Amino acid sequence: MILHADGNSFYASCEQIFRPDLRGKPVAVLSNNDGIIIALNKEAKDLGIKRGLPYFKVKNICESENIHIFSSNYTLYADISRRITSIYMEFAPDIEEYSIDESFLFFPKCNFSVSDWYEIGRELKKRIYKEVGMPICVGAAPTKTLAKLYNKKAKELGGVFVYEESKIDGLLSQTDCHTIWGIGSARSRTLMRHGIKNALQLKNMSLCDAKKLLTIQGFATVQELNGIPCIDKVTREKKDVITSSRQFSKKIYDLRTIECALVQYAELAVERLRSQKSECGAVSIYISTCNYYSENPEEQYSNGVLVELERMTSYTPDIVKAAKAALPHIFRTGYGYKTIMVTLMNLLPASFQGDLFTNLNEDLKHRNFMNSLDKITKKYGRERLTLAKSLEQHGWEMKREFLSPCWTTRYGDFPKIR
Repeated sequence: MILHADGNSFYASCEQIFRPDLRGKPVAVLSNNDGIIIALNKEAKDLGIKRGLPYFKVKNICESENIHIFSSNYTLYADISRRITSIYMEFAPDIEEYSIDESFLFFPKCNFSVSDWYEIGRELKKRIYKEVGMPICVGAAPTKTLAKLYNKKAKELGGVFVYEESKIDGLLSQTDCHTIWGIGSARSRTLMRHGIKNALQLKNMSLCDAKKLLTIQGFATVQELNGIPCIDKVTREKKDVITSSRQFSKKIYDLRTIECALVQYAELAVERLRSQKSECGAVSIYISTCNYYSENPEEQYSNGVLVELERMTSYTPDIVKAAKAALPHIFRTGYGYKTIMVTLMNLLPASFQGDLFTNLNEDLKHRNFMNSLDKITKKYGRERLTLAKSLEQHGWEMKREFLSPCWTTRYGDFPKIR
């Protein structure tokens, strides 16, 4: 059996964990620079607010309806996700973290009864809410596709829903094809043109027709609907490139301020590089005015440069130094820049590769220093220890007017009880 566990309105629920006064009240979370609405809880959806709407267009509605707005706090969301995953790992012999808010829990050799699976699902739901404060739903079925479907139904049926072979056809006959994982609207329309109107008809479709109409993915979906596992566990692989980029809150015209943003984004990229135990051999920098729709070509400019490093490294000062040296070659005065992108390339697993010009003790000191830096950053927050250059200029930082504290990852933000 496979359990699919999914956090309810995950981003909004994360914000409510340390704000119990907001439970049962409408909450919305905004994208970078407080641009668009990317997450809502049920109460906000019931007021007619939809995901993807620009915030400035619905600001008045949000204020009049007393919808509580938050800037995206990915540090908080990632830590809550980590805490939930640690509980999943206690329940299941194997798990797959499908996304930040949902996971598959695999029980390959557990032949429990339906009532037993209900008990496991309820216990998992109860424990995560008690220890983390996150409401979840659990769907249990023999395949990942069915587990995803049963999770959707669980939201309507008390939070836990378990597969029963005698009832599966009745459920599928009442399910539209587009709600099945891997089908979507476009493929659903293709199926409709061929007389396939619901998920039961899709289940009974011949494998030959499924592969012809829906490619190999549709072939696997049909088998999964028949209770035959065909979609393997996805193992997260190390990234081949690592990119750090954000749009500035306002246009930036001077090189010195652009450099500050470059240093901060490079630091973040190299931190991610070390987290996957890799080193890079090149760094790419790209700057842009982002005036793609301006009719005046004099307002448009973008350029990039690739810098080959002297040796493979994950030492932040060396990578930042190379990036800073290259920036003046692509910077042009007179333009208002809105974004800078730092990309680390030619990634390989971290390993010491000495040469005639490398001091072994110096290299070891650099590695130990970076390890200590990462531990301090994780414990106290990224701004506690950083390169001085990133703090020289302000005003370019991402707009985050409604940012909540990092309740679980920064000592200074820990909630206080009086």
